[in-house]
Amino acid sequence: MNYHVAKNGAQLGLLSDADIMDRMARGELSASDLCWTDGMTDWQPLGTKFRVPPPPAELNPYAAPTSNVLAREQARRLGDHPGFWNRVVAHIIDSIVMNIAGGALGFVLGLGLASTGVDDETTAEGLGALVGLLVSWLYYAFMESSSSQATLGKMALGIVVTDLNGERISFGRATGRYFGQIVSAITLCIGFLMCAWTEKGQCLHDMMAGCLLYKKS
Repeated sequence: MNYHVAKNGAQLGLLSDADIMDRMARGELSASDLCWTDGMTDWQPLGTKFRVPPPPAELNPYAAPTSNVLAREQARRLGDHPGFWNRVVAHIIDSIVMNIAGGALGFVLGLGLASTGVDDETTAEGLGALVGLLVSWLYYAFMESSSSQATLGKMALGIVVTDLNGERISFGRATGRYFGQIVSAITLCIGFLMCAWTEKGQCLHDMMAGCLLYKKS
């Protein structure tokens, strides 16, 4: 829609609503300037028709930092970061789960190899290690990218994995987080310990994958 606009008693001509909003955002028009269009009985302040955009944060010394607002909203919705020992307990539970699953799969794999006549110990160990890696990867990646956003160990502790905006992560991001643990490990495990002192409670592989962990309140 187009409006006739007047500022300080002088008419500026016919402007579209998009042009008016743009000029208001730049400070060229204010809420007290007047507008009129067909159907209006009289000139009215722009503020009655258009919402005045807030000034840019860098021009408003009283504006709250956006990042702090987002952080507080995340904390309110999701809780606090779990801390080092909560993550350790969750990892222990997941390790127990994986050991049980690995033992069952190893038994089935052993029976399968025996039935095919394969008795090469090196081959069996290599195949077992490969299957174990695949199962572990799929367990962590699928569970952390699922609607639960957590492995069984994390669920037990009320921990969820999110992206930096507090949202559910994709399977690809969960995969990156899982294999990023290799980097955390080869740094003499310092990458794992980093969650004890980093501002957002992140380990090195969390930072690499752009993930955060929260403990539901």
